[in-house]
Amino acid sequence: MKAQCIVFPEPLQVTIGEVDMPSPGAGQLLCRTRLTGVSTGTETRVFRGKQEGAVFPLIPGYENLGEVIEAGEGTSVKPGTRLIVRTQRSDPAPYTRSWGAQVSHTLTDETKLIVVPENVSDERAIYAKVSGISLHGVKRASVAAGEWVVVVGLGMIGHLVVQHCVARGAKVIAVDMAEDRLALAKAAGALHTLSAGDKQAVEKAHEITGGGADVAFDATGIAAVIEPASLYLKARPWDDDPSKCGRLVLQGTVEEPVTIDYMALFMREIDLITPRDCDTQDMIDSLDLMAAGELRPEIIPASTYSFRDCAEAYPRLVSREIMRVLYTWE
Repeated sequence: MKAQCIVFPEPLQVTIGEVDMPSPGAGQLLCRTRLTGVSTGTETRVFRGKQEGAVFPLIPGYENLGEVIEAGEGTSVKPGTRLIVRTQRSDPAPYTRSWGAQVSHTLTDETKLIVVPENVSDERAIYAKVSGISLHGVKRASVAAGEWVVVVGLGMIGHLVVQHCVARGAKVIAVDMAEDRLALAKAAGALHTLSAGDKQAVEKAHEITGGGADVAFDATGIAAVIEPASLYLKARPWDDDPSKCGRLVLQGTVEEPVTIDYMALFMREIDLITPRDCDTQDMIDSLDLMAAGELRPEIIPASTYSFRDCAEAYPRLVSREIMRVLYTWE
């Protein structure tokens, strides 16, 4: 059969393509795509030609919610099962893949799938991957109930960091330039919001927290913001418990080289944490939180398009006119 796909022929260009999709072999599942999401940071970076290793023309994307329509020999998953597709086993020729999730059908391994809980809607479940990325950083930082957390940068990843920290009982201060994003963080449970343009923002955060936050996330993806984000953290007093150092989490993927004043971290004895993407369990845990009503990604405003209208959607994301795109695949 033929599968439709979104293709980037070259940077800043997008069109619709077609690839062959074979029947599933042993241990494989053929899935019909129900919904895909656009990773606002990574996928637009691919679109702009800034993703290392990407070779044009390519099929982008890593967020795919599918439904099994045919199961290969030796599989136990029934047709109709909804799942998060993590692997692609078909040949993408004549294109390459930059993950390749923006496609109408997928061929995947049964051993790699993540089943979506019955009470989680498609519109929530499609956030499993980006939520998993945010949760991975929260786990790496060991965010605990009662801790003060500052999240700088409230794009999709930063906003979901807020939600995960709130779900753990942490006290969150959200920081961004955009008033609408600050309002969304407040709706997600942030106790305080601060404008990143306020020259007194750090001082205000220290006053709120009584000396500085326990954890600070930089989710901006902007190299120049990382060091200022560290200023929100408390310093470890001499002879205090060394396990109580402030933790700086570089949650956003940064395109530019990162330079940090070593002494700015050293004198306050700050731990630097660099989470890498997410693990399968982070996605499963995210879906479980959605099922329990503790994670509400739908707070983030999403614009839904047919995949055929992708040429309109990507430029709007790059210009920050919209925050999130979902594609339907009728």
